[in-house]
Amino acid sequence: MGSTLSKTKITLFLFAAALILLFSSCSQNTPELTTTDYSVIFDYDGEDNPPTARLSIFASSASDVRRYERIRITSLETGLCWEADNLTRLESEDLQWAGCTNLVAPENEELPSGQYEITYFNADEKECTVNLDVHYDLGLYDVLLSGLADYMAEKRGIEKIAVYDKQHIMIYFGDRTEELKTTRDIWNRYKEAEYYQVIWYAANGTVLCIEPEKPVTPEMADQE
Repeated sequence: MGSTLSKTKITLFLFAAALILLFSSCSQNTPELTTTDYSVIFDYDGEDNPPTARLSIFASSASDVRRYERIRITSLETGLCWEADNLTRLESEDLQWAGCTNLVAPENEELPSGQYEITYFNADEKECTVNLDVHYDLGLYDVLLSGLADYMAEKRGIEKIAVYDKQHIMIYFGDRTEELKTTRDIWNRYKEAEYYQVIWYAANGTVLCIEPEKPVTPEMADQE
C-alpha cells in the first residue's frame, strides 16, 4: 500500500473519529445535505520542519452519496476555489458522508480562515450549496514538533495514538494511556506492531496534528 493511499485512509479514520468528539441546511434540491464538518490537518515530517496543512471538508447527506459527482469549495474571504471530481465517501452510524481530505493552499500561502461556500453536484448536474465557518489558530504553522506537546497542553488538546502492523493496517487507535507511553509499552502490548503515530485533537476535533511515524521494534524499545 502506497503512502498516499495510507494517508487518505488514515485521514478518513481520523475524520470519522473527530465527528464523535464534536449545521447547515439547504433547499430540497438534490443532493440533500444535512450537516457539514471540517478538519484542518497539520502533518509533521520531522523535528526541524514546520508542518504542512490541508483541509478536510465533508457533508452528510440524506440522499445517496454515490450519485455525487463533484464538489466546488470556495473561500468567500479570499476567492480561493477548489474543484474536485474524486470525492471520498464514508459512512458514520446511519449517515453517509462525501467530501475531500487533501485541500491545500497555493505554495507559501495559508489555508484561509472564515466563511466557505460548498457546492455539491450530482450525476444530473443538480446542486446544493451550503456555507461553513472554518476557524483555526494560524500560529500552528510556526509550531515545530518539539513544541507541539506544550502547545497542545495550552489548548487542551487530546493525545491519541495509532499503531500499525507491517502491512500498514491500523491495529489500534485510541487514547495515549499510561500503558502506551513508551515504545516498550507498545511492543509489549502489540507484538505485531511495526510503527505508530501520535495524533493530537484540538478545538473540538476541528484541528488535527499528525506526528511522523515512529518504528516499534525491540531495538528501539531497548534504547528507551
